[in-house]
Amino acid sequence: MARPPTPPARKTGPPSRSTSPPPHGLRKAGTTHHLPRGLLTRAGYLALIGDGPGARGDLAEAWRIAEAGPMPLFQADILLTRARLFFRAQPEEVKADLAAARALIHKHGYHRRDGELADAAAVIR
Repeated sequence: MARPPTPPARKTGPPSRSTSPPPHGLRKAGTTHHLPRGLLTRAGYLALIGDGPGARGDLAEAWRIAEAGPMPLFQADILLTRARLFFRAQPEEVKADLAAARALIHKHGYHRRDGELADAAAVIR
């Protein structure tokens, strides 16, 4: 009977931006239009494990890509994500982010995010 494979050794210490799975595969594949989504996902993960600076870095990189695109729907998603992740630490910035997200959502008819916008607005009140 064959033995099951041994799982790979895990790195010790807390995970961080440098040790979490990077979206480099998206970069390598040249799929820049998907990169903001990968960065948004990793930002959520990093915030969950307590790496706020890493999460902010991923959101800033996603913003630069979306702004240059232009990718206004990703910009709205980034603003909503920032509001959800950092509403306690930066309440005034979050209000501005939600106002900007609301404007982008309405301008581009991105109404599938109306529920998220309403939820985020209710939380920060």
